[in-house]
Amino acid sequence: MARLEDLLEQASDALLRGDMAGLPVLTAEIEREVDSLPADAALLSRLRALSERNARLAEAAGRGVRAARSRLAEIASAPVLTTYDSLGRRAAISPLSASAPKRL
Repeated sequence: MARLEDLLEQASDALLRGDMAGLPVLTAEIEREVDSLPADAALLSRLRALSERNARLAEAAGRGVRAARSRLAEIASAPVLTTYDSLGRRAAISPLSASAPKRL
């Protein structure tokens, strides 16, 4: 079952790298290997731990993708420039109005 452990490690690495395109192939291989699992309690415990870690990584990756999509939508819809100060606080800079002087 070293093959299954290796596949779970590869899936973990792919999640950490953000390689979402490689996950379907790894998932299919993992599912094929699961069908031939022996009834070894120690092995099953290690595999469960690896699987639970990968599930947490997948959830975190999903949250990251949703946050990025939300931020991109916010940027696309906002006519103002958003900057950050030295303390990391967000500040919006509104565009100049048509009546505002162009030169100072």
